[in-house]
Amino acid sequence: MTVIVLGRAPVLALALLLMPLALGSCASRQSHVNDIQQLGQRLQGTWVLKNFTPKEALEPALYALLTLQFGQMRVTVQGSRIVAQGPGLQVVRTFQIQEAFDTTATLLVVDQSGIAVRVWIEIRDQWLTFRPMDSPWTGEGVLQRG
Repeated sequence: MTVIVLGRAPVLALALLLMPLALGSCASRQSHVNDIQQLGQRLQGTWVLKNFTPKEALEPALYALLTLQFGQMRVTVQGSRIVAQGPGLQVVRTFQIQEAFDTTATLLVVDQSGIAVRVWIEIRDQWLTFRPMDSPWTGEGVLQRG
């Protein structure tokens, strides 16, 4: 077995070469944190459900309840809590932003029994597009700031 002992000068040179990579990584983490904070702030407030198109067909009664919510369901985001209220329906969830970049993010939305659904979102102006990524609610919907 051969052991190579480096003097301090080569180790220092190696550290100086790797420093830009480390600093870039820290800067990337900081911008990631900033994106999460900014997107979290933009998410706050009240939104109105404009539409949702499920990836898989819903049974007729559930589809009728869903379409009744369009233009009437108000989704209020306050802190890490989501309250959705519409005709005959009230839902309370908590969420955490898992990752964010510019206008998009992935949320982890959790119900009262602890079941989590990942939801991709994009906020542009007064519109929020959302795509639940886990069954049974996969599809795409749109909320408008209201």
